[in-house]
Amino acid sequence: MTPRSETDAERFRKEAQECRELADKAENALDKEAWLLLAEDWLKLAREAERGTVYRR
Repeated sequence: MTPRSETDAERFRKEAQECRELADKAENALDKEAWLLLAEDWLKLAREAERGTVYRR
């Protein structure tokens, strides 16, 4: 569960960082690329959250 004091943007940036760390540990280029693409998606969500344009269910 996300702490109340953590913003969506902060949480999304943490997810992106975790993906980058997993990319560094990837054993093959395809996995590394997938993790880095996922990190970019998280960063895009973080930027949208900062602008207040994140879609919420």
